[in-house]
Amino acid sequence: MSFVRKKRVLFICSGNYYRSRLAEILFNREAEASGLAWTAESRGLLQASGLKGLSPYASAYLRAAGIEPADGDPRDPMPIDVEDLTDADLVVALCQEEHQTMIEQKFVALAKALHKTGRLRYWNIYDIPQRPRAMVRLLGGAHRAPSQPSDSGTEHIALAVKDLARELSSA
Repeated sequence: MSFVRKKRVLFICSGNYYRSRLAEILFNREAEASGLAWTAESRGLLQASGLKGLSPYASAYLRAAGIEPADGDPRDPMPIDVEDLTDADLVVALCQEEHQTMIEQKFVALAKALHKTGRLRYWNIYDIPQRPRAMVRLLGGAHRAPSQPSDSGTEHIALAVKDLARELSSA
């Protein structure tokens, strides 16, 4: 029996609490259902101390869709490191306006190399209007970036994940 390594997509958002985590869970479910030889992980660009588990918006969406996280209780948010980026076959940052500058500043040469090889892409899924207090402490007071309500954000993530899975299955 030969072992085929699954390719890896890495979803990134600011805190790894809502958007990237939901994308990870939905992608892994989609990949498993369609036999896609890809797996997803997710990380946050910021050290999100104080955030635990999974966003209530992501949890509510998953419950309504009848989806349970694979490992039962969802893990706490995890910050990104260089190895996460170098090990990924594809990196998707959930909001170009919010994350591109952060990625380019934190991972200067690596970000350029990923972009040049087509392994880094950006979506335009905005955060919720009211960030959790821990995120406000990390990013500063008011939420000045564009935002979208959690219900449209979760639907936007679900549609983008389905499109990505279709794209990867036909590649």
